[in-house]
Amino acid sequence: MFIEVILEADIHCPYCAVVEKIVKRICSDLNIPFSVKYATPRSIASYEDTVVFHTYSRDWIERFGSNDQKKSLSKIAPILDLIQRRGLQSYPNLIIRWYDGVRFKEIVIRGYDAEKARDFARNLISLLRGLKRFV
Repeated sequence: MFIEVILEADIHCPYCAVVEKIVKRICSDLNIPFSVKYATPRSIASYEDTVVFHTYSRDWIERFGSNDQKKSLSKIAPILDLIQRRGLQSYPNLIIRWYDGVRFKEIVIRGYDAEKARDFARNLISLLRGLKRFV
């Protein structure tokens, strides 16, 4: 059984630095492997898409989006096209990946609200403890 936490971050993102400190401490306390994938202009990771990049596409919304997303697709299509053309990314992204004995599964948490840092930490601890018991 396996569980890991990965943070996709930009070195210039102030929220990423805050999330990294919080998650690193939590993972250390729970003995869960933690790594950071930086996407700076000089890193190899900067040439890869982030884990959430594909969600900013017409195709993803048409296939997996909610009814509200599908209804607003015609309005936001030009923005989605721009994001895809320019390869714009979104940070921080927290990837929690585990293996349940059958296949790998993952939860992706996109973004961070600094005003709710305590709630973020509490919820993350609960989630990771539960997954650790399951795995």
